[in-house]
Amino acid sequence: MLPLIKAEFRKSGKKYTRGFKLLLAVISVLALGISYLSFSYGFNSDAGIFTSGSDRYVIENRLFQHVIVEKEEGLNLLREGKIDVFLTGLSIVVTDTLKSSAAGEEMKNYIKGEFERWMYEKYGMYAFPVMIRAEYLKREIAPSFTPQPVSEKRIRQISEQVREGEKEGENVQEKVEESIIKSVQGGEESPVTLKRVKTEYSTPDSFSPPSLISKMVVAFLFIIPSFFVMQVFSSSLAEDVRTRRMEVLLSTPLTQEGILFQKMLPYLLLAFLITAIPSLIFGVNGVLYMASPLLLLFTAQAFIAVNSRSYRELTFLILVTNLLVMVYLVLPSVFSGLPLSDVSPVTFLLRSLSGEEVSITDLAFSSIPLATISATLFYMTARSLKIENLYSPTSPLERFVRTLTESASTDLRAFVMAMASVFIALFLEFFLLFFGLSVPLVTSYAVIMLGVAVIEEFLKSSLIYPAKSVRRAITVALGFFVAEKGLLLLSVFKDYSIVLPGELFIFPLLLHVTSSLTFAIVSRRDWRLGYLAAVAIHFAYNYGTVVML
Repeated sequence: MLPLIKAEFRKSGKKYTRGFKLLLAVISVLALGISYLSFSYGFNSDAGIFTSGSDRYVIENRLFQHVIVEKEEGLNLLREGKIDVFLTGLSIVVTDTLKSSAAGEEMKNYIKGEFERWMYEKYGMYAFPVMIRAEYLKREIAPSFTPQPVSEKRIRQISEQVREGEKEGENVQEKVEESIIKSVQGGEESPVTLKRVKTEYSTPDSFSPPSLISKMVVAFLFIIPSFFVMQVFSSSLAEDVRTRRMEVLLSTPLTQEGILFQKMLPYLLLAFLITAIPSLIFGVNGVLYMASPLLLLFTAQAFIAVNSRSYRELTFLILVTNLLVMVYLVLPSVFSGLPLSDVSPVTFLLRSLSGEEVSITDLAFSSIPLATISATLFYMTARSLKIENLYSPTSPLERFVRTLTESASTDLRAFVMAMASVFIALFLEFFLLFFGLSVPLVTSYAVIMLGVAVIEEFLKSSLIYPAKSVRRAITVALGFFVAEKGLLLLSVFKDYSIVLPGELFIFPLLLHVTSSLTFAIVSRRDWRLGYLAAVAIHFAYNYGTVVML
């Protein structure tokens, strides 16, 4: 039943000697063990660099060699430089040396961390009242000048009272002071009211929930070991193309999809097996979280291996692709708690490692786009397994466009490929977003909106170009719109109950139809001019929408 799998194992087995295989196995086991110990106990290269003492506290920190001594003895040891820091009562005592000052800072951070951990273990999320609103009584006093201006009429009255007081022998000074005070107070006390006002409660600086970044090293244990398996797979596939063994396979009754599936399956299963090892160690379902990223990496490397013109080009493209995928997986997890972080399954893996519950909906939201890109790349790689394509001098980008164009042989296929292309566009637009964060705000809007227009119109025009008809343009526009807004609605309805039909449906639909029709009509004369016109329409809509918002 799957004859290529047995042949693939036999071919891979001949490449390496038994001693080299044993060496790889030993190195893998040692690396896994060292990584686990490093995560469990920390990196101990700086263990015991400080000496601390206390008359009542026991410190368990790898940076400190701790001793319990009486207060006077501890202070004497600190003066003599035999210890770097001393704890007594509510004080951390240090000297003016650099090492003692550094020890004091580390001790302060340790105590702060221990307090936060104790608070979190004892009170859970109630220890971090980020979402709690505090109510307090606020005094509302009408604004007034100090002193309050006195009118000209009132000044004349005071002058008359002064002259009358001089005639009658009264205390003129008291009379003037009394008159001025009444004038300043308006003849009566200023009204003061009390009102209940709600305000946001800001979390104190000393409180912060446990960070997921500390567990990032664990996430790499689920991904990095599989890179070696992917490298063997891509090398094997590229070797079949270079040595023309692929021609023999294509002459068999097996389909192109069947050949690629059987070539990939053993390596993919081995990658899942490797991912299952840290899953068992840390007690999480790592295979479930890493399934879509592994599929994406394997299918991307398969497409590169089939469409690269040389081993040098193969190596370069695989390195770039792996880097982009890793950034997409790891970078969002750093912003855990923000909506942007939910695009990566690694975010939910880290949350699971922290003991949080992860819903199927959240995991599906991050996994479906990657799985869809994987399915698209698998299909396009299988379509690339043609003699005229394997040995073509054209670049991988040109082959990608040609394969995408040939995949849209009918309007129905064009509709499906347009829906799948949305996820490729979103993957690429993710990097535009982070690039925009590094430039001024107005410039970033323009760059991001232009980049979105270039990427989306490139994919749509590749599907429209084979037919260049109004029907094909509308079909591709509808496919792009359905996938794009379906994903948006999944996100919107998860957090909000009200949507604006005009902004979410009508205008974007008109945009996609207009830009697609423009390309279909103008490209009959020159596809470059049609593409630029479609990009200009898309960019004008995107930028205008952002400016209005």
